[in-house]
Amino acid sequence: MELRFSARVLAAGLLASVPATGAGAVETQPKIVITGFGEYQTRRTGESFSAPRETSGKVYYVSDVRLVKRTTLILGQLGRGFGVEIDLIRFGEAPVRLTIRTVHPPITNPETGKTTRVSEFHRDVEERRNVYFGYRFTRIWGLAEGEWVKQILYRGRLLAQKQFRVVVPMF
Repeated sequence: MELRFSARVLAAGLLASVPATGAGAVETQPKIVITGFGEYQTRRTGESFSAPRETSGKVYYVSDVRLVKRTTLILGQLGRGFGVEIDLIRFGEAPVRLTIRTVHPPITNPETGKTTRVSEFHRDVEERRNVYFGYRFTRIWGLAEGEWVKQILYRGRLLAQKQFRVVVPMF
């Protein structure tokens, strides 16, 4: 009887000292935290790059990013911008290639005749804090009422997303 009890105590002690499978790996995995979201004011830098999976075919770099209103309800008007600011955690120092995806109601580009429900581009990011990704209504055909979801992926894995509701006023 004495031996059986000792074996149980020893087994329980061993189980308590073994970390859960993957517990260490979770702490070292890169992650993205959304630190801000809503309506933003930005200034185009003049630089852009080709992005065939975007509604306009281009992505523009912006600066002077300023949160106007923290909200998920966006009034769809020309010139209005909205998006997310993120922090990249445990990514190391090298530039990180992110995929920025926006799932939105159908948008048809009249110049190409192409209708999209998902816009996407890749960007190599060197910054780790307050990285902004957004959308600005610059053309009337880009105003689409409904649910919009901004997603940030790393190596094909969704690491962050934020849902917005765009409402287009009647004129």
